[in-house]
Amino acid sequence: MRTYGKRLKFFIVIIFVGSILLMARGGKFSPILNKIEGFLPGKKELKLTFKDYEFKPVSRQAVSQKVLATGTVSLKTGAEVKIGARISGQLEKLKVKIGDIVKAGDIIATIEHKDLLARVDQFAADLKAEEARLSKVKQEGPLKINKLKAALAEKNVQINLAQKMLSRNQSLNQEGIVSETIVDEVDERLMVLNAQINFSEEEIKLEEARLQNDARLQEAKVEKALANLFEEETRLSYATVTAPIDGVVAFISTQEGETVVASMSAPTFVTLIDLNKLEVTAFVDETDIGKIKEMQKVKFTVDAFPKKFFDAEVREIRPKAVIKDNVVNYEVMLKISKNNISLLRPEMTANIVVTTGIHENVLAIPRGAVKRLGKKSFAVMKVGGALLEKPIELGWRDGDLQEVVSGLNDGEEVGVLIKPKKKKRGRRRR
Repeated sequence: MRTYGKRLKFFIVIIFVGSILLMARGGKFSPILNKIEGFLPGKKELKLTFKDYEFKPVSRQAVSQKVLATGTVSLKTGAEVKIGARISGQLEKLKVKIGDIVKAGDIIATIEHKDLLARVDQFAADLKAEEARLSKVKQEGPLKINKLKAALAEKNVQINLAQKMLSRNQSLNQEGIVSETIVDEVDERLMVLNAQINFSEEEIKLEEARLQNDARLQEAKVEKALANLFEEETRLSYATVTAPIDGVVAFISTQEGETVVASMSAPTFVTLIDLNKLEVTAFVDETDIGKIKEMQKVKFTVDAFPKKFFDAEVREIRPKAVIKDNVVNYEVMLKISKNNISLLRPEMTANIVVTTGIHENVLAIPRGAVKRLGKKSFAVMKVGGALLEKPIELGWRDGDLQEVVSGLNDGEEVGVLIKPKKKKRGRRRR
C-alpha cells in the first residue's frame, strides 16, 4: 500500500509540472510575469509616443552670450568720509544720529571753544592797535615833511633877498659908497643860506625815506596781526564740524560730553557715506574673463530685491587675480546706472549677468528640445507619422533658448518632452 501511494503522488507531481509548462509555453503567464518584473529593480526602456511630447516651432530670435558671476555692492573711492576733530576739547553738541541724511556744509557737531573766542577777541584788538599805529605814521609823517618843506621855502626867499643885497652892495662898492667888508658879509650870508638849503633838502629826503620805511614796517605789523587773527579764526572754525559731502550718517563713535584729543591723527567720531557713489565688484572666473570687455552691458540683482534688475556696464577689469579656495577669479568693476541706485546698500551680494555678445535673427529652439548622446545632439521631430531623432549642431545657449547652427529649418517643429506632474501626497492619518 505504501509503494502504491508513493507512485500516485509522483504521477500527480509530474502531471502538475507538465500542465504549468504547457500554459507558460502558450503565453498565459505573461501578464503575471510583467507585473512581477515591475516590482523587480533594474532599468526598463519605455517607448515614447506623440502624447509624451509638446511640439514647438523653430523660430528666429536674438540669442545672447552671457557670463554669470557673483559680486558685492561696494563704495567708490571717496564715497566714505570719516569726520574728526582738528582741535582738542569736549564735544559740546552732536547734531546728528545714525541714518540721518545730511548735505555738504551742514553742522555735524560743535566742540567747546570759549578759550578760542577769547583769543580771537585778543588778536582782533591787536590788529586794531597796529592799524591805528599805521594810520598815525601815515598822518604825522607827511605833516613833518611839509614843515620841512615850508622852512626850505623860507630859506629860498632869504637867499633871493641875499642875492639882491650882494648885487646892490657890489655896485655901491664900485662907486666907493660901501666898503669891501660889507660886501664880504653879504657874500658870506649868501653862502650860509645855500648850505642851509642843501641841508633842508637832504633832511626832507631823509624824512620821506623814514616815512616810507615806517609805513612799510607798520603795514607788516598789521599783516602779521591780521594773519594771527585769521589763524585763530580758523582754529575757532574747527570747533564747528561740518559735513564735507552729501551723505548718510553710517557710524558715530563719540557722544556728547566726551573729550576728543587731536594729535597727529584726527579722532574720528562720525562716518558719512554717499549712497549715490556705489559700484559693483564682480568676481569673474578665469575661464570667462577673456569674454569680458569694457563698456559691455550688465544686469544684476541683489538678494533684497530678487525680482528687480539693476543696469550697469563694465568700467574696469583688474589685472591681479583673486584666489579663494583654489579658484582663480578676476575683479571686474561695474558702473551702476543712476536709476534705482538709492535702493542699494554697501556689501549687498550681487548676482551678475554680463552680455558678452548677441547673435541676431538666428534659429533657436527651447533647451528642452535638445537630446544629447555623448558629444552629439539631436532634436525629436514628426516624420511620416513617426518620431525621428534628427542630428543638429548647436551654437550659443541663452537661458531657455538654444541656438541651432545647422540641422533644422524655419517652420519645422521639435518635440519638448512633457514632464509628468508630481502627485501631491496627502497627510498620513494617525
